[in-house]
Amino acid sequence: MKPSTATGAGVDTRAVAVVGAGLHRYGKFDELTYHDLAQPAIRGALESAGVAWGDIEAGWCGHTQGGITLGARIFSRLGKTGLSITNVENASASGSYAFRGAWLEVASGQCDVAIALGVDKRSREISPQFVQAGIEALEAEEAKAAGKKKSQSGGRAFRPFSPVAKFAVMAREHMDKYGTTIDQVAQVSVKQHANAALNEYAQYQKPVTLEEVHEARMLVDPLTVLHSCPFGDGAAAVILMSERGIERFGIENPVWVRASISQSQEGGDDLDATTEKAARCAYEASGIGPDEIGMVELHDAFTIEEIVYVESLGLCAPGEGGKLVESGATARDGRVPVNSSGGLLAMGHPFGPTGIGQIAEIFWQLRGEAGERQIPSRPRSGLAHMVGMGGTCIVQVFSL
Repeated sequence: MKPSTATGAGVDTRAVAVVGAGLHRYGKFDELTYHDLAQPAIRGALESAGVAWGDIEAGWCGHTQGGITLGARIFSRLGKTGLSITNVENASASGSYAFRGAWLEVASGQCDVAIALGVDKRSREISPQFVQAGIEALEAEEAKAAGKKKSQSGGRAFRPFSPVAKFAVMAREHMDKYGTTIDQVAQVSVKQHANAALNEYAQYQKPVTLEEVHEARMLVDPLTVLHSCPFGDGAAAVILMSERGIERFGIENPVWVRASISQSQEGGDDLDATTEKAARCAYEASGIGPDEIGMVELHDAFTIEEIVYVESLGLCAPGEGGKLVESGATARDGRVPVNSSGGLLAMGHPFGPTGIGQIAEIFWQLRGEAGERQIPSRPRSGLAHMVGMGGTCIVQVFSL
């Protein structure tokens, strides 16, 4: 298939492909610095692509905790070559947007070879105060629904701000509206942990049972701790090239970027609606529809998100997400594997690396290099989806 040269915004660009990927395992590594985490990911991506550091013309670094000039400080350790350096912070989607920036720089003709790096250190547990805030927010939401005005000091209505509460409400609403069961929601966690058990880069590498998900410590009803992703540290990097660069370096089996679509909310906090809009634009720009997507890596900081977002991505009808998971369609050997990496739930969610780690998984799966967790159907296309606090969403489509 000839590479696409459209952004989806009516602008002609050069074709761009991912040609290498590297990761540092996600987890809790208090003793490691940002440099310690980033260097193995960068070197792995360079080795995978078969290029040297001196060949890189632009570097993009996505992070949320590293402070100003983190990208420059990390990249300089490999040699001060005069490359263009840009840092990106966009909450959970920081890595995804660092990738998008690198893609745009290559696609626009500014350079032929770029690196997108995501790195963060977020080693902490969910605090009791964070969970309590979620419980209070959920109670306020229920009181509001019952017509009882609950207010804070100053008389302002109390609005949920904790992600735990937000997604607990989402789970309850989906269950009430569509008859989705708690077993279906919990099955997402079971599936993701089974996939992560085969992933050497995953934070959690142990399968869990449905009973263990149900019996785990409750966060905010109906979500236990095994319905929630872990915080952690990690790094991920990918190399992007233009067609000219691919010809120059003799790259085989490049994975082409078919679309990279960014959307933000027009009002409210409906991430599912924003996802639906971004996906629709991505399918149009890429020429690859939802029925042709071979695999998906999506934002699943909480289990209910997979169920909601597979609907928003058009992989099933509204209200059918729970049944899709229950049927096995989203398993590694299913019709449309979702989060073969283990997802945020089990691979982990260090923020900065997360979106780039998704792209690395798609790169390896499409090239048949995913080892034990290789999707049996050997997909030829994949979709990466991330949302970020503040109402942003990015959907990116790839194919051989």
